[in-house]
Amino acid sequence: MFIKERKKMVLQLISRIAPQEYVLEKGAYDRLAPELKSRFIRRVILLHGTKSMQKAAPYLPDLSQQGIEVIDVSFNGECSKNEIQRMIDLIHSKQADAIIGLGGGKVMDTAKAAAYKAGAVPVILLPTMASNCAAWSCLSVLYKDNGECIGHEIYQNQTFLLLIEPRVIFDSPIDYFIAGVADTIAKWYEADLLLKNADRKSLALRFSREAARQCLEIPLNHAEQAIEDMKQGKLSEEWIEVMETNIVASGLVGGFGDEYARATAAHAVHDALTIRKETHHLLHGIKVAYGIMVELVIEKKYDEMTRLLPFIGHLSFRFA
Repeated sequence: MFIKERKKMVLQLISRIAPQEYVLEKGAYDRLAPELKSRFIRRVILLHGTKSMQKAAPYLPDLSQQGIEVIDVSFNGECSKNEIQRMIDLIHSKQADAIIGLGGGKVMDTAKAAAYKAGAVPVILLPTMASNCAAWSCLSVLYKDNGECIGHEIYQNQTFLLLIEPRVIFDSPIDYFIAGVADTIAKWYEADLLLKNADRKSLALRFSREAARQCLEIPLNHAEQAIEDMKQGKLSEEWIEVMETNIVASGLVGGFGDEYARATAAHAVHDALTIRKETHHLLHGIKVAYGIMVELVIEKKYDEMTRLLPFIGHLSFRFA
């Protein structure tokens, strides 16, 4: 019934594919000052998590030595309307030319939301974890101050600059990386449900579906080794491939596919679980992994469940 109803709907297809510039390399943060200056940015809000700043600090340049004023702001913990408004007020009161978000997904989403609502000021993102695609996507997932998910917003402006320093993400908690793998494989199951029943032909939708396919195949083939490498302190090519898949391929699904490739049942389960306070200790991707199982039951894809469960078991996802 669900699929039949979707077939009749004409969904929006506006591709907001990627950040304007994307760099993944050791020493990526060294590009920060030249890139800001090239955009005539001289005063920035730097929104960050406390632990994220500690991890990133050894690699960050001293922007003040290069003529850029930095207004340091600690993140309050949720991408909520109150936190977004706090950032908007700071952007205006400090007359900031841009906002930099350094941290996890909620920091990324808060920076994007505040930048857009403050008048589409430039936003620069420096993710310190690979637990979701927030650093890539043109949307923000919104929460109440108590951690309950209340939906998402899509923005018309892209991120100006995305800088990934792999050594910083490699030094992040491994549980977040594993949760990112779960969030990534969900892209295939959720997008496939819509894209295979799309009511239009589009090259963008073909690209979206292929990105979604990579979100499943790359983790299935390489995630276990990547996680083992991370445990052993080996920053390997396989680890980088999976890390980049968590952020880039995952973001390209919705970037190309728009409403034809947004979250469906798996993320809906996640959103519902956030209402329960006793689930707040579980990472986003872990709740999404549970949501994948629920979605496969809804679709009666029991063979796919049988194929996927050993993979989830090997990654040691904890649902409690």
